[in-house]
Amino acid sequence: MATSPSDSPPDSGMERERSIDRLDRMAIGLSSLCLIHCVATVLLAATLASAGAALANPRWHEAGFTLAILIGGVALGRGYLAHRDWRPLLLGGAGLALMAVGLIRAEGLPEIASTMAGVVLLAFAHRLNARRGAHAHGLVAGHRHA
Repeated sequence: MATSPSDSPPDSGMERERSIDRLDRMAIGLSSLCLIHCVATVLLAATLASAGAALANPRWHEAGFTLAILIGGVALGRGYLAHRDWRPLLLGGAGLALMAVGLIRAEGLPEIASTMAGVVLLAFAHRLNARRGAHAHGLVAGHRHA
C-alpha cells in the first residue's frame, strides 16, 4: 500500500524552524508593545500626570523585561542551535543589556533612551533570526534551495 506525502511524519527540522519563527514573531510583537508603551508613557506623562504615572510603574518594566529575557533566550537560543549564526545572539544580548540599564536607571530620559534603543536592537535580532530560518529552508522568494 502506497503512502501519500500527507501520511509521512512531519520534518522535525521544519517544525523546529516554524517554532523559532513563531517565537521571533512573538518577540517582535513584544518589542513593538514596549516601544508603544515607552512613547505612550512619555506622551501621557506630559499631558495626564496620573495616567502617565500608572504606565510608568516599575512593575510594568520588570514584567516586560522578564518576558523579553524568557522569549528572547528561547527564540534566539534555538535559532543559534539551528543556524549556528551568532549575530542574532550578539544583537539580542546587546538589546537586553541596554534594557537592563534602562531598568536600573529607572527614571528620566536616560532610562527611556536606553530602553528604546535596547528594544529596537532586540527586535532587529529577532527579525534577523527569523529571516535566517526562512532563508535556510528556501521560504524566501527567489532563494529556493535544492
